[in-house]
Amino acid sequence: MKKIAYLLILFISISFTSCQFTEEITLNKNGSGQYKLNMDMSAMMGAMSEMGENDSIKKEKEKIDSTFYFKDIIEQNKDSIAQLSKDQQEALEALKDLKMHIHLDEEKGEMLYDFILDFKNLSELDNIKSKVEKAQKLQDNKGDSEESIENHDIFYSYTKKHFTRKVVMKDLTAEEQESYNAKMEESKMFLGGSMYKLIYHFPKKIKNVNYKDAQFSSDHKTMTIEVAMDSLTKNPMLLDLKVDF
Repeated sequence: MKKIAYLLILFISISFTSCQFTEEITLNKNGSGQYKLNMDMSAMMGAMSEMGENDSIKKEKEKIDSTFYFKDIIEQNKDSIAQLSKDQQEALEALKDLKMHIHLDEEKGEMLYDFILDFKNLSELDNIKSKVEKAQKLQDNKGDSEESIENHDIFYSYTKKHFTRKVVMKDLTAEEQESYNAKMEESKMFLGGSMYKLIYHFPKKIKNVNYKDAQFSSDHKTMTIEVAMDSLTKNPMLLDLKVDF
Protein backbone atom coordinates (compact mmCIF):
# COMPACT_ATOMS: atom_id res chain seq x y z
CA MET A 1 0.00 0.00 0.00
CA LYS A 2 2.89 2.38 0.68
CA LYS A 3 4.08 1.82 -2.88
CA ILE A 4 0.64 2.67 -4.25
CA ALA A 5 0.45 5.81 -2.12
CA TYR A 6 3.89 6.88 -3.34
CA LEU A 7 2.93 6.41 -6.99
CA LEU A 8 -0.28 8.38 -6.50
CA ILE A 9 1.64 11.27 -4.95
CA LEU A 10 4.13 11.10 -7.83
CA PHE A 11 1.29 11.19 -10.34
CA ILE A 12 -0.20 14.39 -8.94
CA SER A 13 3.06 16.11 -8.02
CA ILE A 14 4.23 16.21 -11.65
CA SER A 15 0.96 18.01 -12.47
CA PHE A 16 -0.02 16.03 -15.52
CA THR A 17 3.08 17.23 -17.40
CA SER A 18 4.92 14.06 -18.32
CA CYS A 19 4.69 11.14 -20.75
CA GLN A 20 1.60 10.33 -22.82
CA PHE A 21 -1.92 11.43 -21.86
CA THR A 22 -5.38 10.71 -23.20
CA GLU A 23 -8.25 12.76 -21.79
CA GLU A 24 -11.45 10.94 -22.68
CA ILE A 25 -14.98 12.17 -22.03
CA THR A 26 -18.12 10.17 -22.78
CA LEU A 27 -21.32 12.22 -22.65
CA ASN A 28 -24.87 10.91 -22.34
CA LYS A 29 -27.99 12.70 -23.59
CA ASN A 30 -28.88 13.92 -20.08
CA GLY A 31 -25.46 15.53 -19.57
CA SER A 32 -24.05 12.81 -17.32
CA GLY A 33 -21.07 10.74 -18.34
CA GLN A 34 -17.54 9.60 -17.57
CA TYR A 35 -14.19 11.38 -17.52
CA LYS A 36 -11.06 9.30 -17.93
CA LEU A 37 -7.45 10.40 -17.98
CA ASN A 38 -5.30 7.58 -19.29
CA MET A 39 -1.68 8.16 -18.42
CA ASP A 40 1.21 6.14 -19.80
CA MET A 41 4.29 6.80 -17.68
CA SER A 42 6.26 3.82 -18.95
CA ALA A 43 8.93 6.18 -20.27
CA MET A 44 9.48 7.37 -16.72
CA MET A 45 10.04 3.79 -15.64
CA GLY A 46 13.36 3.86 -17.48
CA ALA A 47 14.56 6.80 -15.42
CA MET A 48 13.32 5.22 -12.21
CA SER A 49 15.04 1.94 -13.08
CA GLU A 50 18.34 3.73 -13.72
CA MET A 51 18.04 5.35 -10.30
CA GLY A 52 17.39 1.94 -8.78
CA GLU A 53 20.45 0.45 -10.44
CA ASN A 54 22.60 2.77 -8.37
CA ASP A 55 21.29 1.25 -5.13
CA SER A 56 23.76 -0.98 -3.32
CA ILE A 57 20.96 -3.46 -2.56
CA LYS A 58 19.17 -5.15 -5.45
CA LYS A 59 15.40 -4.86 -5.06
CA GLU A 60 12.82 -7.30 -6.33
CA LYS A 61 10.89 -6.03 -9.34
CA GLU A 62 7.38 -5.07 -8.26
CA LYS A 63 3.99 -5.62 -9.84
CA ILE A 64 0.92 -3.64 -8.86
CA ASP A 65 -2.58 -3.81 -10.26
CA SER A 66 -4.91 -1.93 -7.96
CA THR A 67 -7.80 0.53 -7.87
CA PHE A 68 -7.60 3.48 -5.51
CA TYR A 69 -10.83 5.16 -4.31
CA PHE A 70 -10.87 8.77 -3.14
CA LYS A 71 -14.09 8.21 -1.22
CA ASP A 72 -12.03 6.16 1.23
CA ILE A 73 -9.67 9.10 1.82
CA ILE A 74 -12.63 11.42 2.34
CA GLU A 75 -14.15 9.03 4.88
CA GLN A 76 -10.86 8.63 6.72
CA ASN A 77 -10.48 12.41 6.95
CA LYS A 78 -14.11 13.39 7.57
CA ASP A 79 -13.33 15.12 10.87
CA SER A 80 -10.72 17.42 9.34
CA ILE A 81 -12.93 18.02 6.29
CA ALA A 82 -15.68 19.24 8.60
CA GLN A 83 -13.36 22.09 9.62
CA LEU A 84 -12.96 23.34 6.05
CA SER A 85 -15.00 26.07 4.40
CA LYS A 86 -18.24 25.17 2.62
CA ASP A 87 -16.63 25.71 -0.80
CA GLN A 88 -13.70 23.43 0.09
CA GLN A 89 -16.05 20.72 1.37
CA GLU A 90 -18.11 20.89 -1.82
CA ALA A 91 -14.94 20.62 -3.94
CA LEU A 92 -13.94 17.45 -2.12
CA GLU A 93 -17.46 16.04 -2.18
CA ALA A 94 -17.34 16.29 -5.98
CA LEU A 95 -14.50 13.76 -5.88
CA LYS A 96 -16.25 11.05 -3.88
CA ASP A 97 -16.77 8.90 -6.98
CA LEU A 98 -13.27 9.43 -8.31
CA LYS A 99 -11.04 6.40 -8.68
CA MET A 100 -7.67 5.53 -10.13
CA HIS A 101 -6.53 2.23 -11.54
CA ILE A 102 -2.78 1.69 -11.26
CA HIS A 103 -0.85 -0.86 -13.27
CA LEU A 104 2.86 -1.18 -12.55
CA ASP A 105 5.17 -3.86 -13.87
CA GLU A 106 8.81 -2.96 -13.27
CA GLU A 107 10.03 -6.08 -15.05
CA LYS A 108 8.26 -5.05 -18.28
CA GLY A 109 8.86 -1.34 -17.78
CA GLU A 110 5.14 -0.53 -17.59
CA MET A 111 3.57 2.26 -15.54
CA LEU A 112 -0.03 2.97 -16.50
CA TYR A 113 -2.82 4.89 -14.82
CA ASP A 114 -6.53 5.30 -15.47
CA PHE A 115 -7.93 8.27 -13.57
CA ILE A 116 -11.75 7.97 -13.71
CA LEU A 117 -14.69 10.08 -12.59
CA ASP A 118 -18.34 9.31 -13.28
CA PHE A 119 -20.25 12.61 -13.24
CA LYS A 120 -23.89 13.63 -13.15
CA ASN A 121 -23.18 17.04 -14.62
CA LEU A 122 -20.26 18.15 -16.77
CA SER A 123 -19.62 21.10 -14.45
CA GLU A 124 -18.16 18.60 -11.96
CA LEU A 125 -15.06 18.57 -14.18
CA ASP A 126 -14.42 22.30 -13.80
CA ASN A 127 -10.90 22.79 -12.40
CA ILE A 128 -10.61 19.06 -11.83
CA LYS A 129 -6.85 19.41 -11.55
CA SER A 130 -7.06 21.57 -8.43
CA LYS A 131 -9.76 19.30 -6.98
CA VAL A 132 -7.49 16.29 -7.33
CA GLU A 133 -4.69 18.22 -5.66
CA LYS A 134 -6.95 18.89 -2.68
CA ALA A 135 -7.70 15.17 -2.41
CA GLN A 136 -3.98 14.36 -2.61
CA LYS A 137 -3.34 16.71 0.30
CA LEU A 138 -5.84 14.79 2.39
CA GLN A 139 -3.98 11.55 1.74
CA ASP A 140 -0.63 13.15 2.41
CA ASN A 141 -1.94 14.97 5.51
CA LYS A 142 -0.77 18.35 4.22
CA GLY A 143 -3.92 20.19 5.20
CA ASP A 144 -3.98 23.73 3.85
CA SER A 145 -0.40 23.76 2.58
CA GLU A 146 0.29 26.00 -0.39
CA GLU A 147 -1.13 24.83 -3.71
CA SER A 148 0.98 24.66 -6.85
CA ILE A 149 0.47 27.61 -9.19
CA GLU A 150 -1.38 27.18 -12.48
CA ASN A 151 -1.74 29.87 -15.11
CA HIS A 152 -5.19 28.82 -16.33
CA ASP A 153 -8.50 27.21 -15.40
CA ILE A 154 -10.63 24.88 -17.52
CA PHE A 155 -14.43 24.86 -17.57
CA TYR A 156 -16.77 22.53 -19.44
CA SER A 157 -20.36 23.00 -20.60
CA TYR A 158 -22.87 21.03 -22.65
CA THR A 159 -26.18 22.09 -24.20
CA LYS A 160 -28.39 20.73 -26.97
CA LYS A 161 -26.43 22.68 -29.59
CA HIS A 162 -22.93 23.11 -28.16
CA PHE A 163 -20.12 21.59 -26.10
CA THR A 164 -17.34 23.83 -24.84
CA ARG A 165 -13.99 23.28 -23.19
CA LYS A 166 -13.22 26.81 -22.03
CA VAL A 167 -9.68 27.76 -21.08
CA VAL A 168 -9.49 30.89 -18.93
CA MET A 169 -6.05 32.39 -18.33
CA LYS A 170 -5.35 33.62 -14.81
CA ASP A 171 -4.01 37.04 -13.90
CA LEU A 172 -1.00 35.94 -11.86
CA THR A 173 0.95 38.16 -9.52
CA ALA A 174 4.67 38.65 -10.20
CA GLU A 175 5.46 36.16 -7.43
CA GLU A 176 2.99 33.59 -8.76
CA GLN A 177 4.33 33.98 -12.30
CA GLU A 178 7.88 33.41 -11.05
CA SER A 179 6.77 30.26 -9.24
CA TYR A 180 4.93 29.01 -12.33
CA ASN A 181 7.93 29.69 -14.58
CA ALA A 182 10.17 27.75 -12.22
CA LYS A 183 7.75 24.82 -12.27
CA MET A 184 7.68 24.81 -16.08
CA GLU A 185 11.47 24.89 -16.21
CA GLU A 186 11.64 21.84 -13.94
CA SER A 187 9.12 19.97 -16.09
CA LYS A 188 11.02 20.42 -19.37
CA MET A 189 12.76 17.06 -18.99
CA PHE A 190 9.35 15.34 -19.09
CA LEU A 191 7.93 17.23 -22.07
CA GLY A 192 10.13 16.05 -24.92
CA GLY A 193 8.03 13.92 -27.26
CA SER A 194 5.04 13.91 -24.91
CA MET A 195 1.56 14.24 -26.41
CA TYR A 196 -1.84 15.19 -25.00
CA LYS A 197 -4.80 13.58 -26.72
CA LEU A 198 -8.49 14.39 -26.37
CA ILE A 199 -11.12 11.79 -27.26
CA TYR A 200 -14.68 13.05 -26.81
CA HIS A 201 -17.74 10.85 -27.40
CA PHE A 202 -21.06 12.65 -27.90
CA PRO A 203 -24.62 11.30 -28.12
CA LYS A 204 -25.24 13.28 -31.32
CA LYS A 205 -23.43 14.06 -34.56
CA ILE A 206 -20.78 16.79 -34.63
CA LYS A 207 -21.41 19.49 -37.24
CA ASN A 208 -18.39 21.69 -36.58
CA VAL A 209 -15.48 22.29 -34.20
CA ASN A 210 -13.09 25.24 -34.00
CA TYR A 211 -10.00 23.03 -34.39
CA LYS A 212 -8.93 22.38 -37.97
CA ASP A 213 -6.96 19.18 -37.32
CA ALA A 214 -9.67 17.36 -35.36
CA GLN A 215 -10.37 13.77 -36.47
CA PHE A 216 -13.86 12.24 -36.47
CA SER A 217 -15.31 8.76 -36.28
CA SER A 218 -17.36 7.41 -39.20
CA ASP A 219 -20.63 8.33 -37.44
CA HIS A 220 -19.25 11.81 -36.57
CA LYS A 221 -20.07 11.34 -32.88
CA THR A 222 -16.48 10.93 -31.66
CA MET A 223 -13.80 13.61 -31.96
CA THR A 224 -10.05 13.13 -31.47
CA ILE A 225 -7.48 15.90 -31.10
CA GLU A 226 -3.78 15.49 -30.34
CA VAL A 227 -1.24 18.19 -29.46
CA ALA A 228 2.36 18.23 -28.26
CA MET A 229 2.62 18.76 -24.52
CA ASP A 230 5.33 21.40 -24.79
CA SER A 231 3.13 23.42 -27.18
CA LEU A 232 0.12 23.04 -24.88
CA THR A 233 2.15 24.15 -21.87
CA LYS A 234 3.25 27.29 -23.70
CA ASN A 235 -0.28 28.00 -24.93
CA PRO A 236 -3.15 26.29 -23.02
CA MET A 237 -5.59 28.13 -25.31
CA LEU A 238 -4.79 25.59 -28.03
CA LEU A 239 -7.50 23.42 -26.51
CA ASP A 240 -10.08 26.14 -26.01
CA LEU A 241 -12.82 24.33 -27.94
CA LYS A 242 -16.38 24.81 -29.14
CA VAL A 243 -18.25 21.91 -30.73
CA ASP A 244 -21.50 22.49 -32.64
CA PHE A 245 -24.19 19.81 -33.03
